[in-house]
This record gives sequence, C-alpha cells and structure tokens, in this order.
Amino acid sequence: MIRIYHSFKHRPVFQRGVRLLFRALRENNMMVFFSLFLIGGAVLGAVFAKNADMSSLKKLDFLFYSNFQSRVGQSFFSVFSASFASSFLFILFCFLCGLSMWGMVLIPAAVFFRGFGLGLTSGYIYAAYGGRGILFNLIVILPGALFCCLAILLAAREGTRFSKRIAACGSSDSSKAISRYSIKLYLLRFGVILCVASLAALTDVFLSACFAGMFSF
Repeated sequence: MIRIYHSFKHRPVFQRGVRLLFRALRENNMMVFFSLFLIGGAVLGAVFAKNADMSSLKKLDFLFYSNFQSRVGQSFFSVFSASFASSFLFILFCFLCGLSMWGMVLIPAAVFFRGFGLGLTSGYIYAAYGGRGILFNLIVILPGALFCCLAILLAAREGTRFSKRIAACGSSDSSKAISRYSIKLYLLRFGVILCVASLAALTDVFLSACFAGMFSF
C-alpha cells in the first residue's frame, strides 16, 4: 500500500516534468531538428572512421581541427586560432546562407557535415588507440567540441530564420519586409554566437594545456 501511495503521490510531478519537456521541445523545434542532423552526421562519421587514416584527418583539419596529434606540441595561440577557425567557417557559412532565400536548404547540410567530422575524429581515435583514445577524446576534444557544436546549431537556427524571412519578402504582405532593426538584430545574434565559438576555442586551449601532454600518439 505504501508503494502504491508513493507512486500516485509522485505521478503528477512526473507528468508535469514530461509536459514541460515536450513543451520545451516544441518551443525549440528548430534546434531539435538541427541536433538530429548533427547526431546523424556524427553517427555516419563514426561508421566511416574504420576506413580513415591520419592523412585523411589532416586534409580535413582546417574544417574540423581534427589533427589531435598537433594539440600536444602547438602553442596556445595556434590551438586557439585553429579551433576558432574551424568553428568560424561553419558559422560564416550559416550567416551567408541566412542572407539568401535558398539558405534554409543548404544550412542543414553544413550541420550534418560538422557532425560527420566530429564522428570521424572520435571514431578514428577509438579505433586506433582504444581506451587511451577514448579518454583523450572525453577529456581534451569533446568539451570544446560541444561548445563549438552549440555555436553552429545557434548559427544554423538564426540563419534559417532569416532566410525564411527573406523568402517571405516576396509576398504582397508589407509587414513581412525586413527592417533595418531586424538586420542589426541578426548581426548582434551572430556576434553572440562568435563569442560562444571563442569560448569553445578557449576551452580547447585550456584542456590542451592541462591534459594533452599526458598523452602520446
């Protein structure tokens, strides 16, 4: 009887929690949509990692900062600039796509491609170095990569929203015209997104400085 009482007692709390969760998902449906593209790309990248080699990762280093071996010997500025540049390229792509009515079609591909790079790097490290690679990935790579992915997801959302507004400008409804204020807001939001990307790069610098020297590949 006591167990049944407690189950009924806590059920409303659980139901409220579920309702709040679904409400949050509905209110952020675009972030959920792009997150699925990111996860899908990461899964596909991990599958392809078994056929990857170090030379392939080095060719993609300017996009994903995937050359994990270089984190051990590089200076702090080199780590920061390489990490920030890998985020900036995707953020810039989303920004430029947002200025086109066709951008909403192209942006999901960029998010998927970023996830592919993350999955490719993580899968290769695991396949090549086993438990040591997993530990390096968890401690050194993934924390900064999560902030980087968050910045790209935010950029994808803002770029898609603005692209839709540009597409709507073709209608006869004058209220859908893009104002100078909306353009300033668009620039301001991408400025904040670049700050998140900078935080990701600083996280890479800090973790590389503290822990990368503990690993040798």
